Amino acid sequence: MNKKLTLLLLALCTLPLLRAGAQERIYVATDRPAYLAGDRVYCSLFCVNEKGEMSPFSAVSYLELISTDGTAAEAKIGLFAGRGAGSFLIPAGTPTGNYLLMAYTAGSGPDPKGTRLLSVFNASSTARVKDGVNIVPKEEWKGTEWPENDDSDLQLSIPQLAKAGSKVQLTVNAPAGSDLVISVSHDDGLGQDDGLSLAAFQDFTKAAPLSRKGEYEGEIILAQVEGLDRASLQGQDQVTAFLSSAGDPSNVYIGRSDADGQIRFFTSNIYGNRELVCEVVSMSGRSCHISFSSPFLHPDVGSIPPLSLSFAQQDALEARKVALKAEASLESVDTLLRFLPRREDMLLAGVPRIRYHLDDYTRFPTVREICTEFIPELQFIRRDGRWRIRMGAEDATASRKFQLDNILVLMDGVVLTDHGMLEDFDAMLLEDVDIYRQMITLGEVSYNGVVNFVSKKNYVTALHFPENVRVVDYMGVSYPVAYTGEILPKGEDKRQLLYWHPALEIDKSGTCSVPLSLPSYRGTFRITAEGWTSDGKPISASVRFNTY
Repeated sequence: MNKKLTLLLLALCTLPLLRAGAQERIYVATDRPAYLAGDRVYCSLFCVNEKGEMSPFSAVSYLELISTDGTAAEAKIGLFAGRGAGSFLIPAGTPTGNYLLMAYTAGSGPDPKGTRLLSVFNASSTARVKDGVNIVPKEEWKGTEWPENDDSDLQLSIPQLAKAGSKVQLTVNAPAGSDLVISVSHDDGLGQDDGLSLAAFQDFTKAAPLSRKGEYEGEIILAQVEGLDRASLQGQDQVTAFLSSAGDPSNVYIGRSDADGQIRFFTSNIYGNRELVCEVVSMSGRSCHISFSSPFLHPDVGSIPPLSLSFAQQDALEARKVALKAEASLESVDTLLRFLPRREDMLLAGVPRIRYHLDDYTRFPTVREICTEFIPELQFIRRDGRWRIRMGAEDATASRKFQLDNILVLMDGVVLTDHGMLEDFDAMLLEDVDIYRQMITLGEVSYNGVVNFVSKKNYVTALHFPENVRVVDYMGVSYPVAYTGEILPKGEDKRQLLYWHPALEIDKSGTCSVPLSLPSYRGTFRITAEGWTSDGKPISASVRFNTY
């Protein structure tokens, strides 16, 4: 199914619900209540409607970590049937203080009742949030006492005393079909209890609904045409923009300008931070480009309770610093994570592909030569002083063959409207040529086929693009991940976070067994679990255990 048809069907299915006054709010759960600057924050989101049920409308949410000094970090997290998971890094230079983690969707606006209070400590700098820190003498320090919670519908079982460095089993008992967030971390007393719970959040949602509009297929990227005056845009000089990303031929989008010069790209969510290539073409041929608009609102959060800071916290902060340094020394934190299923763009899903792996053929120096010599489906022609690529096709009986113009040409997933950039490109840098001989539709534009030239190391970003093409850094939707401790860091194990799963589903047995690898130090550890049963009842539980 092409994008245009998919978008139309989604619009038709969703329109009656939007007219009825769709409403939603977001509850954010995090792996811990306190972090060091430079730490990674793992998040799990529950997006609910006015009835307290999972909302099916928005496909992306926006998160901001905010202090009274402003926004310190931003993230995008994808939503599917109301649930989302992801992570973001707290910048290393973030000042010490308390912050609000606020999540919202397009049109819903930030929701104070769904925000999470997080404490951030900068162990390498004296920078502090303005008026955001209270110094407490060591002898007066009491620390934070996290209450234990026992829920009859959610039971957490684990040995109360275990040997450091050993392996234990955490048993979770909950109603079948429950959707849970589970975190196991060192209980070092840092941070403050914000008292936020799913039960209280659900009650508030029922009492005070909030109208909204939504991005129900994915993020809608907004851009503004630069370089053309308003009179041109309101006349016949419409601008078409091609948006694509290196490495993935599915992330291709087309937008057209309106009378105000604004362009909307309707995506199905682009995952990860990456470089986007944007090519802009005006009907008049005049040079122009586009600038992207930020979807983040940077709300004023008002007052935030100050962070209590004391020399009594020094040992806990030093332990956190050691663990953070060990994590930073890893070649890739990704090796420690389990990537969860995510909503993908299905542009070329199900479209038959013909692949030419160039190492299987005699190498020729240019792309035009390899097409001429052994890729019969493609043909370079010269027309009106420009090189064009055509694709060969045949009728149903294979008795009549003909050439098709108007094909989508990509290199490493990036749209190339100027095919001459490929004509004498060094073919030794290419690995594969993928051909899709089927009509596809992008927005309002149809193509008779697709060809993607795949280089060995995403060499497309090294091409010399014309003035109407810009390569920009783009913050995509965070990859949904779980940290299960299946792969442990090398050397002495000083981990502070032992386990995190943002969306653990309890099967029909009502029991789930979670293996835990304990770190090499002695301490107290806290297990928290919260979520909803299949019939919408909030459940939560919290227990502690010790290592010797």
